[in-house]
This record gives sequence, structure tokens and C-alpha cells, in this order.
Amino acid sequence: MRRTLLCLTMAAGLLLSACTAPASSADTPATAEESPAAGTSATPAPTATPDPGLPYEEIRIIEEYDATPSTPSEGYFTMSQNGLWGLMRADGTEVLPCRSTEPVSRCGAEDHWIWFPEQAMDWEAFDALSAQLTEAGDGALCPGHGGLGDLFFYDLDSPGRDTTAVDLSALRWYRMGTPGDVYPMDDILWDDYGDLLPVFSAHEEGEEGDPAFPGDPVPDETGALYWYISKDGSAFYVPGAVQAGWFFHEDLAPVQIGEKWAYVDRNGNLKTEAVYSAVWGTQGEYNNPEDPTAPKYAACLQNGYAAICRDGKWGLLDATGAEVIPCEYPGVAWEGTTLWVKAEDGWHTAELPRTGTE
Repeated sequence: MRRTLLCLTMAAGLLLSACTAPASSADTPATAEESPAAGTSATPAPTATPDPGLPYEEIRIIEEYDATPSTPSEGYFTMSQNGLWGLMRADGTEVLPCRSTEPVSRCGAEDHWIWFPEQAMDWEAFDALSAQLTEAGDGALCPGHGGLGDLFFYDLDSPGRDTTAVDLSALRWYRMGTPGDVYPMDDILWDDYGDLLPVFSAHEEGEEGDPAFPGDPVPDETGALYWYISKDGSAFYVPGAVQAGWFFHEDLAPVQIGEKWAYVDRNGNLKTEAVYSAVWGTQGEYNNPEDPTAPKYAACLQNGYAAICRDGKWGLLDATGAEVIPCEYPGVAWEGTTLWVKAEDGWHTAELPRTGTE
């Protein structure tokens, strides 16, 4: 899947990006009471491999700054020890030591890692470390250049927009950059991001002759900011959703309702209750000055699964919305290829649980 480069100078802009809501109502999804109860376990818990446990406090999905909302990366994790963060391959091999003041993230397809060491490095040491990463096939350190990113919104000022229904012609692609600008939807982006996009409604702003950009979110009557629109022109919204994640080509996507997250299917039905906490990404100082490294998003499904956290305990969700690993563990991490489960002696790799359909 193509990813658009977005580097260090754009990271703050992405965290400040607005969210919004539908211009018109589509079918209302089923309520959580009609969906499977959270905490349902499809199989017994997995048996961890006997390898020595990794001593990290937390292992978190890599946040990739290529779009808003951010997209999750595959093949690597960021991990913390003594309050500082590093980078490891999915198999547990350390790539960057736990010296960064915030979770390691990636700025796009160039595999540039955003890593802020607690003690500043001179450029000679920075370049030498970056060269070591490149030689090992692990990308490079981000030197702090600018870049671009993708954001999708529903343009309430689109000429000729049908105000009685969802009108696909009003879907816009905001190409963030310096400066950014607004464009009609490009068909290739459906292939990149999937055929069901999280969007928000907004008025297009910008002085005549200057680059355009989406204005503040326009919520619907339920207070929802985000909703979903499909390539075929159909749409649905989740009442009260203030944030939404990507489906890509998966069956479920995470949506934030109030302070918690639920998972919704492609027909707009809630498959879980809104009981899960954010587990990846970073809120940043603007959104959370007291705890800027606090996670921002619930996990998108990757290859059919997502790590989840409920009431401070961790588990694993499958594509039906069932907790195939119940939320009973001090930590679970999954980025699409490798499952890690935390035990008293540290983190261990584990086999994916078998479901009743396998």
C-alpha cells in the first residue's frame, strides 16, 4: 500500500487537524446492546513461547505520519523502558535504544524514523546512527524536512451538491503540506486507503487565489464529528462519534464515542460496546500537556486482529468483534505479523488463538 511522505515538521500539524460530521443522515447503525458483549472469548488464552521475556514497560504500534487520522505501520514496534522510547523489529530485535522522550514514529514511505533522544546528539553522531540503520535495512533517521499528507472531508460548499442526500461529488482530498490545497477525490486513493473512508463535514476556506483548506468541523445533531463514505456513494454515521479509524480492507474499524472506543462493521453496526481505551499514537503536548505521550487511537485491524485495552487490561479482538484473547493481561501488542503478550517476567511472542471458524 502506497504511503505518502510526511516528516517531522508536519507532525504537529497532523495532531492539530480537525475532525467533522455528516451533512445528511444515512442508516443508523445498531446499538451496542444489539452487538456481542465485550469480553467474549472465542478460545482459551494463548501459550507464550518460553523465550526470555523482553523487559519493556509498553510495546506500541508505530504511528505513521502520512494521513489524518494517522495510519499504523507494520513490521516494527515502539517500546518503552524507564519512561523513554525506542524502536524494535516485530521479532523483538532492538533497532533504536529506549532514549527517545516520545514514542518512535515514522514519517512515511521513506522509512524515516522520528526519534528524539533525551540527550541531544550532534549531527555527526546522528548521521552515523542513521547510516547504521540504512545499512541494516531499517530505514533512516528523519532529519526534520517537510512533507505531505492526506486528509478527506465532505465539502459543504461543493457546487451543485445534493443537500437532500450524501453526494459523492462533494468528497474532497486535502493534500496537507506547505502550503496544502483541496482537490477532487482521486480514484487511486480508494486503492490506497480502502473503499470506505472516515471523513468529516466542513466548509472550504481560504482567500481567493490562495490555497484552500477545510474549516472547523460541522457536527451532526448527535455531536458526531466523523462518519464514513463509500466509493459507491453510500454512507453511514455512528451517533456521537468524535474520532474514527481506517477500515482499509478489514471488516471492522475503531470509532471513538465519548472517552472510549468501539468497533463498527462495514454496514454501520456497532460490533462492540464503547468500552476500549486508546492504545497507540501520541496525543502530544497540544492535546494533553500533562501526558503528551498518552495514546491517541484504538487500534485498526491489521490482518484480521487488533490489540485492545479495557479497564487497564489487554486482549486481542478479531474481525467479528469477539475478544479472542480476553482483556486479562498486562499487555498485548499486534501490528499485523507478530503477537506479543506481557507476563510477569516480561513480553513473550505467542501464537494467534484459533477461532471456531478455523
